[in-house]
Amino acid sequence: KSNFSGYNFSIRGVGTKAVSASSDPAVAVSFNNTPLIRNRLFEQELFDIQRIEVLRGPQGTLYGRNATGGVVNILPALPDTRELAGELQLEAGNYASRRVQGMINIPLGNTFAVRAAGAYTKRDGFEYNTFTGNDVNGRDLWSTRVSALWEPSSTFKASLIWQHFEEDDNRSRSGKQLCNRDPGPT
Repeated sequence: KSNFSGYNFSIRGVGTKAVSASSDPAVAVSFNNTPLIRNRLFEQELFDIQRIEVLRGPQGTLYGRNATGGVVNILPALPDTRELAGELQLEAGNYASRRVQGMINIPLGNTFAVRAAGAYTKRDGFEYNTFTGNDVNGRDLWSTRVSALWEPSSTFKASLIWQHFEEDDNRSRSGKQLCNRDPGPT
């Protein structure tokens, strides 16, 4: 992660160091084979993931012009028509940190299934802003995903995915750039 919420993946040494809202990365990021053009990859939680593929470049034919260095493809876990399943993870830590992740997979007949997953993170700030007098760098975010799978035959499969991400926190989006003034020796 670089300053201002950007990212810089390099695959085999090919990447980009540009810090600009209008610059394009040399390594594309995709979610379920769909390009994420201006993504918040390092701001969100990765949850209920089937696998992450790293494809060396160039991958422009399949993934477009931003795939000179390659592609990082995040594939979510899709519903399973064979079994009812669920999972819940709870975590607590210092700075009043709380995390919850979970999923439930519900088959509805032999050809249709629905899967719901979510993640929630809340943490107090652990850095002190000397200008405002407040703690900063806390987190308050949640993500949800609902997916449906219809598989009427062994030769046809269709899936639909809806995902939501929301964040309301006081995180500093960059490295520490403000310093306390040193008055020197007294």
